[in-house]
Amino acid sequence: MQLIAVKYQGRKRYRDRTPLRNEWAPGDAKRVPERDAKTLLRFAEFSRADTSDLTEQPGDAEAAIAAHKQREQDERNETESMLMLVDTMDKDALEAYALKYEVNLDKRRGLEKLRGEVASLIEQFGAR
Repeated sequence: MQLIAVKYQGRKRYRDRTPLRNEWAPGDAKRVPERDAKTLLRFAEFSRADTSDLTEQPGDAEAAIAAHKQREQDERNETESMLMLVDTMDKDALEAYALKYEVNLDKRRGLEKLRGEVASLIEQFGAR
């Protein structure tokens, strides 16, 4: 993954909407992943920066990327474990779990059909 130095020239503090959620102060220059840099450079407040302009320590961007990847892996593991747990639930438990998503299940349907509906809720919205 290639990192690109980007400088923020805005007047106010700013938190970007990239997956890393960087906090920018006026005049900050940081290394961000290439995909995020392309997004940020579309805005007038951001421009490419020299490596001499960087305001962060050399390992900050790598640490933030590693933390983001770890969070994604944790979410994926949680979703997978919840999907495995759904396979053991009965109708009452499935109905109670679906209420977390504000969905009322029709318990007249078959058990496999209900498990499929709850599994699709978990895949769509994440484990709750």
